[in-house]
Amino acid sequence: MPRLPVDEFANTPELVAALRKGVKAMKQRKPSDPLSWFFQAAIHNAADARIAQAAKDDPNIANVDVKKYWNQCPHFGQNSANFLPWHRGFVFYFERILRMHTERDDFSLPYWNYNDPTNDRKFPKIYGIQYLDGNLNNNDPENMNPLWDEQRDFYFTTYQHPLTDKLPLLALTDQAVDATAAMASLVFFGETEQTGFGGGIADDDPSTRGLAESSPHDQIHRAVGGVIGSLAGDMADPHTAAFDPVFSVHHTNMEWLWVQWSGKPGKSWGKLPPQTWFDERPWFFFDEHGNEINEPRRTYFDHQALGIRFKYEDPNLTPLSLPTLVASAPVAALAALRKPQISPEPFATSDLAVTAAPTGRTSVALANGLGNARVTEFAARLGRPQATNAPAERLIVRLKEIEVSTVTSVGFDVHLTAKPDADLVRSAPSFIGSINVFNHRHHPGMPVSQDLDASRAVAEGGGSVAGLSLVFVPYPLLKVIETGAPYVRSPPLTVRGIELRNSS
Repeated sequence: MPRLPVDEFANTPELVAALRKGVKAMKQRKPSDPLSWFFQAAIHNAADARIAQAAKDDPNIANVDVKKYWNQCPHFGQNSANFLPWHRGFVFYFERILRMHTERDDFSLPYWNYNDPTNDRKFPKIYGIQYLDGNLNNNDPENMNPLWDEQRDFYFTTYQHPLTDKLPLLALTDQAVDATAAMASLVFFGETEQTGFGGGIADDDPSTRGLAESSPHDQIHRAVGGVIGSLAGDMADPHTAAFDPVFSVHHTNMEWLWVQWSGKPGKSWGKLPPQTWFDERPWFFFDEHGNEINEPRRTYFDHQALGIRFKYEDPNLTPLSLPTLVASAPVAALAALRKPQISPEPFATSDLAVTAAPTGRTSVALANGLGNARVTEFAARLGRPQATNAPAERLIVRLKEIEVSTVTSVGFDVHLTAKPDADLVRSAPSFIGSINVFNHRHHPGMPVSQDLDASRAVAEGGGSVAGLSLVFVPYPLLKVIETGAPYVRSPPLTVRGIELRNSS
C-alpha cells in the first residue's frame, strides 16, 4: 500500500487500528530489543537520563552496543547532506518493523501533509487524543491511545479536556511549513552546508542545515514539542524526538517533499561528493527480523529501489538518479574534503549581546564593534571576480552562544542589509539564514553557536559592509485557529556575541 496523507489515512478505521496495534506492541517489548519502540527511538537519539531509567526495568540494556547502534542522528559532527538519506533509511526500517507488528502485509505509514495548502494545518487528531472512547475518566490501559505523547505543546496538539470541546486552539502558520526555498533549489548538494535541497559536505559543523532541514523540518519539531515546564517537549529536542509517535509521520512528509523535488524538471545533484562518500557504510539499522543492516549511503538515494511509494506520486516522472561515479578519490582525500574550511580565528569580533524580541525586528549595525579595516578589505574582495581555479571566498557571520532553549512559538530569520526596514523575505539576497530552533546539542540546554554565510548579501550590496545591519525577523510557528492571529508565547532570543570569519 502506498503512503497516504494522514487525513485520508485517518478516515479508514482499519488502518488507524492497525497503526495503534503496531505501536502498542512495539512499546510492550523490552528496551534492549532491537524491535522495540525504545530501541528504535534510541537509534535516532536518546538522552542519558532516559537510557538510565529504561535500564532500571531492563538490565539487558547493559549488553547493547550503545556507541554503535544508538544516537546515530547525523548532526553530531556529521555534514548536513547526511540528514535526508539517514532519515530515509531510519524510517524505512522502522516502517518495516511496525508493519510486522500490525500483522498487515500491506501496511504503510501515513505522512503529515502540512505543506498542502488545502490542509487546515491542525495537529493530526489520531495522535492528539489520549482516551480512545472519549471518556476522560476511563483510565483502563486498553483505553489509552498509544499514539499519544504527553510531552507536547498542549494548545496545539491536544483534542481532549474535561472543561472544553474547543481544542486544539492553535494550528501551524504558513511560515512554519514554508518549503519554498528548498523546493526552488536546483541542486541537491550545495556548494556550502547551507545550500542545496539536501545540504552539503563542506564541513562537519553541527549547526549547519540544508534547505529542507532548515525549513520546514526544524519548525515542525519545535511547534509540536513546545516547552513542558522549563524543558523542551519530546519533539523539540533531538535527544527525545523519536520517542513521540508523530515523529515518523513528520519524517514521511519530509520524504514526500524529497520525492516531489526529485521529480521536478531542471533538478540536478549539484556538487557531488566522491564515490567513497556514497560507498561508506556509517549507519546501522535493524530489519523486522532483528537482523543488523549496514548498507552503503547510496542505498538511500533511490526511494523507488527501496520500494517506497506515495499515493499521489506522479507515475510518469522518473526521480533523479545518481550518476555512475568513478572511484577516483581515495578515502584520505575524502577525509580532507570533510575538514572544516572556516578559519579557526575570527578577523573581527564583538561581545555586544543581541536581544531579539519575539515581535518586531531587531537590527544591529555591523560596524558596531566589527567594522575594522580587515572587514572592509575582505568584503571588497567578495565583490570582485575570483581566479578560475581559486576557491570562492566566503564571509561567515558566527552568532555566539545563542539561547533558544525556551523560545517556543517563534522562529527568527536573519538578514544582512543596508535597508533594515525593507520587505525582508527569504528569497531576497539579504537573507543569510534562519536561527536553528531544533538544536542538536551534546548537552540539552547548553548555548550553541551558529554560522551563517553572508557572502551573497555582501556581494549583492557591492562588496561593502558600510551601513550594513544584521536584522533579526521573528515569525510565528503557530496561530490561533479562531482568529488567525499569531500565537506568541516566547521570551527574547539572546545572542552573546558576533564574529566574522572567512571560508574558502
